[in-house]
Amino acid sequence: MYRLKVRKIPALLVLLAVFAFVPNKKIFAQDQIVSIQIDVSDVLSNSQFIGLTNLGLDSEGRGPVLVSGFIQNEKNEVVSDLFLEIRVFAGKVGEIVNVISQPEFPFSLQPMQSVYVNNNTLSEDGVPGITERVKFDGGLTTEGDKFIESLDGSTTLPADIYSIEAIIFQNTNENGRVDLASVTAEIGGGVPVSESVDFFLRTPGDVTDANVEITNPYPQFSWEGEQGIEYRLLVVKGSDTDSPESLLQSARSSAPPADGGSLLQYENLDVKVVGESFQYPSSGAQPLEPGQTYYWQLSTSIQSGVNFEERTSEIWSFKLSEPETTDAPIIITEETKKAIVNLIGNGRFENLISSGYTMQSFELDGVTYSGNQASIILAELLRKIESGEIVLSGGN
Repeated sequence: MYRLKVRKIPALLVLLAVFAFVPNKKIFAQDQIVSIQIDVSDVLSNSQFIGLTNLGLDSEGRGPVLVSGFIQNEKNEVVSDLFLEIRVFAGKVGEIVNVISQPEFPFSLQPMQSVYVNNNTLSEDGVPGITERVKFDGGLTTEGDKFIESLDGSTTLPADIYSIEAIIFQNTNENGRVDLASVTAEIGGGVPVSESVDFFLRTPGDVTDANVEITNPYPQFSWEGEQGIEYRLLVVKGSDTDSPESLLQSARSSAPPADGGSLLQYENLDVKVVGESFQYPSSGAQPLEPGQTYYWQLSTSIQSGVNFEERTSEIWSFKLSEPETTDAPIIITEETKKAIVNLIGNGRFENLISSGYTMQSFELDGVTYSGNQASIILAELLRKIESGEIVLSGGN
């Protein structure tokens, strides 16, 4: 039934028992003969996902103290014929590990004795503070074998709810097995461990070869991600000599302004954001320039065991469009109105105005006039019309 050799059971127990972080302890005791407690380190309680290679343990499960516990004799007399059983569960699979003391190797506790164990002190031949030799049988269950095979070499646990149960029991001639105390610790009271932390960009722009243009120089950056995670948002200006990847990597290697750093020459924005959107600011960032292409990316650091891992999004790009070069409309004063009415007639003028037209420019003798210059020329035309220097044919 079990593939794992007994001498490797302690290491496996540590690697799988560390699933039980953010302890939600459920302690059961019969008449308080003995009690048992499990504690898990902050390294695991703060982890956002579990990668077995990031726990800092060697092949025997030794390294940082990740899991510890106490076994306490609550009586003023020796309690003997004690055995220990450890069970590990994955919510979607069932029991994946079962390890139990061998019947030929019971242990005892002295009056009011408390025994402390952790992943560095537990061994296959004994427990510190217990004089008897303790040996174990068991290991991976059939479902546990399938579970390990399903990882296909991966060292990151799939998203699920994991729990560990420790039981102290006696074997008696009269009643057979009698459970004296048990404790269960599970992940966050039913919140699954994340297999990974993923986030997806939404706006502005698109993947780097999409050639998306935007018109707003203060765009809204938005993405989809997990709640409560701090993201670092970087925006860099495109370069003819450096790739977007190298520009963003260089920007990430320097501290953001909020942490005492400063923006690099090609770096337009470097901020930390908790949430899923950020409005490009009018201060604290280099302004986006029309006609330029920009690249942006999110990153976040997540704790995996004793290490932090940086996760990055894909890279998106956008180009800020050049503003349209249109002349300001000519201001229609009473003087310019008289000149236009004389030229095109009052009826036609009123129809154009009521239809929403504005006068941007006009051409006279092959020269185009607009803005203030157009108003000056129209005023001069009106003067010549009124003085008779210019005679218009046809009626108004």
